[in-house]
Amino acid sequence: MEIITRDGKKLNYYVQGSGQPIIFIHGFGGYQQIWTDQIDFFDQQGYQVITYDQRNHGASYREPQLDRFDILIDDLKDLLDSLQVDKPILVGHSMGASVIYGFISKYSNYPLSKVVTVDQSPKMLNTPSWKYGYMDITRANYKLRLKMHNKETLNGIDDNVFWKLKVAKEQFPFVKDDNLELLYDHARKDWRDSLVNCKVPMLLVTANQSPYFDGKFADEFVSKNVNISHVAIDQSGHVVMAEQPDTFNQELLNYIK
Repeated sequence: MEIITRDGKKLNYYVQGSGQPIIFIHGFGGYQQIWTDQIDFFDQQGYQVITYDQRNHGASYREPQLDRFDILIDDLKDLLDSLQVDKPILVGHSMGASVIYGFISKYSNYPLSKVVTVDQSPKMLNTPSWKYGYMDITRANYKLRLKMHNKETLNGIDDNVFWKLKVAKEQFPFVKDDNLELLYDHARKDWRDSLVNCKVPMLLVTANQSPYFDGKFADEFVSKNVNISHVAIDQSGHVVMAEQPDTFNQELLNYIK
């Protein structure tokens, strides 16, 4: 199914089940199929599961020169408005988590139930006073480092997710080089104030073996905002929900129910 954004572009989405809605948001270069192991589980728990392909990803509209991260934040707002969901739970992975950070900042009055982010620091660039960015990138080297390809997972992802992703990737290939400007703009964002000022219950999920982020960043915000909680999942790299789906699903269910 598709919704039309405020600028007339199509976003592909999928809905299963009924009940309180959970919106799952994939990351950079991702596909909504990454949430395959969550769909049936949360449907069976009585939730309505909604996934979608972000702009320039999967089956959604491809913009030749997408260089503004804020467009993805507005796309999420358009999706929520189009589907007329009531007090949804937002769950975002990687860049999808940053979309949530931006959303709760830009649309601070939108009625959300809870938000959950997965393995994504709110500030990607490291500085002398911030050591919890993406790997070792800094203002000086981030464009060079972000062009590189790195192993995301610890031991690969669940077979069911792998095959669903394989089909989607063959149908709708993602070309990283064509979307580097979006990635660069993502990397330049600093959402730390968004977390400090967040009035919605928020769970930060980190991975103990993440190749990208030191999960200790989450503790920085737990100590500053009573609305924020943190859970670290072991034996997982960056793609927590597809590497350790059973553990992830149970932790998420415990938090939202």
